[in-house]
Amino acid sequence: MKRRSANPTNWAETIAARQPMARSVADDVMAKLYSAFGDLKAGSTDDDLFDRLAAAINVGVVRAEQIDQACVAPMLAARDALIRCDDIRGRHGRYGFDGPGLLAMAVGLEVYEEMVRNSTPQQMREAMTASIARMRRQGAAEGAQQ
Repeated sequence: MKRRSANPTNWAETIAARQPMARSVADDVMAKLYSAFGDLKAGSTDDDLFDRLAAAINVGVVRAEQIDQACVAPMLAARDALIRCDDIRGRHGRYGFDGPGLLAMAVGLEVYEEMVRNSTPQQMREAMTASIARMRRQGAAEGAQQ
């Protein structure tokens, strides 16, 4: 005899996780990211905005690797632009981008938007989990070197 799941709607959750991201959810995610980018371009000092954008780009790098190598380069360029943006904050007290960084972030966000709109919530969660694991491994490796 088969055991029944404790939650009788698990099947619906499983199917939903394999559907493309809901348009309203993708719209909300991207509106927040484009707003954060705009604020950082304008010289914001809000670390939360930087962290939001950095987390998305890091997830985007992982998701790009899962999709195709052609998606990886723009995500890595956006990540490098954010590193330089953080350096600008360190030198000037405000976030900002250099010219190439502005372009790289704009393209990176376009690629990320396509990923969000055409990936399932499950795929994005898996990329986020892999991104977090990557950061933890990197942090542990840096800690071991000191």
